[in-house]
Amino acid sequence: MFTKFVRLLLCFSLIYAGLLSEAAFHHAYAEPSNLVVNQSFEQNLIGWQDWGGVSIVTTPVAGGGKAARMGTGESGAGQIVTGITAGTVYTLSGSGRVSVGGEHAIIGVDCMNSSGTKLASGKFELNYDSTSYNQKSLGFKTVAGTSQIQVYIYKNPNVGGYAYVDNISLTKQDGSSGDPGDIGTARKAMWVWNLNDIATASSRSDIINFALSKGTNLFYLNTGYYEGDNYLVAHPQYYRALIASAHLNGIRVESLDGASEWVRAANHSIPLSRIQDVLNYNAASALNERFDGIHHDNEPYTLSDWGTNKQMLGADYLELARKSKQKLIDAGTNMTYSGDIPFWYETVSVTYNGVNKEMYKHILDEMDYVAIMDYRDYAEGSDGIIANAQNEINYAASVGKKVIIGVETYDVPGDPSFVTFYQEGENYMNQELAKVQSYYSGSTGYAGYAIHYYTTYRTMTWGPRQ
Repeated sequence: MFTKFVRLLLCFSLIYAGLLSEAAFHHAYAEPSNLVVNQSFEQNLIGWQDWGGVSIVTTPVAGGGKAARMGTGESGAGQIVTGITAGTVYTLSGSGRVSVGGEHAIIGVDCMNSSGTKLASGKFELNYDSTSYNQKSLGFKTVAGTSQIQVYIYKNPNVGGYAYVDNISLTKQDGSSGDPGDIGTARKAMWVWNLNDIATASSRSDIINFALSKGTNLFYLNTGYYEGDNYLVAHPQYYRALIASAHLNGIRVESLDGASEWVRAANHSIPLSRIQDVLNYNAASALNERFDGIHHDNEPYTLSDWGTNKQMLGADYLELARKSKQKLIDAGTNMTYSGDIPFWYETVSVTYNGVNKEMYKHILDEMDYVAIMDYRDYAEGSDGIIANAQNEINYAASVGKKVIIGVETYDVPGDPSFVTFYQEGENYMNQELAKVQSYYSGSTGYAGYAIHYYTTYRTMTWGPRQ
């Protein structure tokens, strides 16, 4: 009898410990708390001060049963969030759309002092001009003197249409993994394709030390198939060790994957399943071991039918981008979704969701940011790095997105030497990138630059190659 009682007591103790462990797990890995009251307007305008022209509608909505509609004239609403810390990174996100072209919906924040005065350089905004809902986010650092934030929705008179907003969020980032939810600024990124580079403690130490010596603060880290393995699924311990070390040293890490064939509608399930692999990995990992974003390198123009099939392949590419970002939203994560694009997408126009415009504009509408493969070995001139990125950076600034400018260090077979810095060496490359940095440093659409890629960057000579 006593033995049976001891067994029962032990059983209950184990169950109770398991419940405590599960509760601790959910507490430790909880997403940041939303500071916005009634963020989806399910309680009408409770928590919001109506500045005029705002009504609550049940269609169209981005989620739930209601959304806020502004229009047709100038209209808006706001709420004050107190207890804000100056010099801290916050993420603002939300969904918006308009009823007709030419209208603009705005979700924004004003940094304010304790007296309610708006502070200089403390305004940050998400802008929406699409007739279908888009979800956008941006990270920002509160300016000196900030003790409260005014979150607001707003629409100018524009063309007499309506603007709709929904699912508004303001969260404080804990800094454990860079600045998830936004790419930020002053980025120096590096692609890491060869997964032997993370397979041992020594190789992981090498890549971190190299990055620190070069000022690199963002890795695009391959998580695809490598030597026959789904590497992330087969070797999660390698990623956890590298990401934890990267985050400890202020380096953001994004999952890198991609294939041209993925863009075809029939193949979308493949990249979406790869994103799910990353989500599963993050859910099973500690906060400091998690990826900060998804970065895909899908290049439909390398497909054999691109020349005759740009419209279908372009639209399929954009739909995949939409689905990928939506998958992250549905999972409740604030990871960014981004991709690599060529600088010449400004010469390709496609129709998507009834709107015809240049490919790069559509892509920036769907992604959080892009990395331009701006592969030239000179900064200035009509075909230089600066000129080739101008349109993308201007448009990114207009829609609250970011652009990273990518350059090449690989001796690309069959390509002209001007696409890579391989021949010129690192010293010359740094001089040209300094020109790019100086030119774009004041643009809100510019996030920094990226080097392709670790394997060739680390063996690059300082001076010109012979």
